Amino acid sequence: MTSLKTVLKSSSYMLGFQILSRLLSAVFLIYAASTLEPDVFGVLSFVLVTVELLCTIGDLGITRFGARQLVRKWDSGREVLSAEILALQVLTSFAFAVAGLLLVYFSSISYPKMQLLMLGLLTFFLYSVINTTESLFIASQRLFYSAFFSFLGRLVYVGTGISLLASGHSVVYVMWAFLLGAFIEAGLRVILVTRRITSFSFKFPMSAVWRLLIMTLPFALAGIAGIVALRINVIILEFLRGDAEVGFYNVAFSLLTPMVLLQSVFNLSVFPSLVETYSRNLEDARRSVWRWYRLMALVGIPLSLVVSLLAKSVLDHFTTRYIASASILTILVWTFPISLIAGFDFSVLQVIDKERLAAVGPIISVVAVTALSFILVPLYGGIGAAAAVVIAFLIQEVYLHLKVKDNFTQKLALSLFLGPALGGAAMGLVALLAFAWNIWLVTALAMAAYAAVILLTGAVRPSEIKLLARS
Repeated sequence: MTSLKTVLKSSSYMLGFQILSRLLSAVFLIYAASTLEPDVFGVLSFVLVTVELLCTIGDLGITRFGARQLVRKWDSGREVLSAEILALQVLTSFAFAVAGLLLVYFSSISYPKMQLLMLGLLTFFLYSVINTTESLFIASQRLFYSAFFSFLGRLVYVGTGISLLASGHSVVYVMWAFLLGAFIEAGLRVILVTRRITSFSFKFPMSAVWRLLIMTLPFALAGIAGIVALRINVIILEFLRGDAEVGFYNVAFSLLTPMVLLQSVFNLSVFPSLVETYSRNLEDARRSVWRWYRLMALVGIPLSLVVSLLAKSVLDHFTTRYIASASILTILVWTFPISLIAGFDFSVLQVIDKERLAAVGPIISVVAVTALSFILVPLYGGIGAAAAVVIAFLIQEVYLHLKVKDNFTQKLALSLFLGPALGGAAMGLVALLAFAWNIWLVTALAMAAYAAVILLTGAVRPSEIKLLARS
């Protein structure tokens, strides 16, 4: 049975450490921007973003696939499977890194960008080890260690990087600090894995690694498409409306980041328990999925409405330069409840070995957001870019939910969303009627209206919440 207590604990660890890591990165970037010349800082930030993107795409979905397989074979064969996953991660990362190094070496890239990129690619290679241990941490539900070691690696990088800049060293030394942070994180992860989780047995043929690579392709395709779906509209916005509109949009997206992280870590925390429950008892897995749908519907709608109500007031409080971002955020925030449930549907399809069907969902969203962006951005700018993402994600969720219904649950979950939708309507009505009042009071009244509707419609079932919370 999937445990709400376990999921909340794991999610809170991961979310907390990810937010701390991002805050550390923000402190470092602010310090670097104030210390370095604009062109040098631009090169450094470009390389850091490029490496982060490569680490996400270059994983090729192996981490998530590996976690699923490890849960299934935990008691018989995890030593061999862990070694196979490590071999696949190392080989694919090595191929990416070598290709990147050759491209950088033979390109007409000047100092210091060439040195930064080459060090970044070495860091990317280290992530083959980090990603392997991530699969093991997810499968064994030791997500605290995963989040903690990532935070320590970031702390080493930021602390060393600031010290080097303060001492007058070049940005190349900062990139060495970035590499050092990844090396320490990888080392700590390997030590814990080998001492507490599993050893690695390399007694397998290379054909096993090739077979794993073929099996991970749908996971890789889905991961890459998911990233493109979130950011392709920004490229179109830049092309059609210019830097200012992109700036407004990115401020709104940055404010949404904690909710994006929350959705990501929630589904990552639920995933191993779903695999275990499905492997053990099909009917238990169906009931568990249904309960999670109910809980996500209850949480996603009111949280998004609260952000919509408070967006303008919060931005007004800090700055008036980006007030246009408030309208964008009011629309963009609705990706949260949609992606929360879509991400869960995506996980369910992967759990039941329908990863190819799952991979089609992000591809649909890429096509939809691209087409909608070319229609809406010329008309509405950043607001149109936000609307394109929301509509595209909704189309993706419809597809994914229908596939889950056809292949697993045998019924739609629309009835579970009726109470939360009515509660959301009540929140909106209260906000309209009391709009001239203090916005914080309006928000509190709107939340009270939501709670009242949920209780009256019976959308909350204490028995189901107790079952999910049972450890």
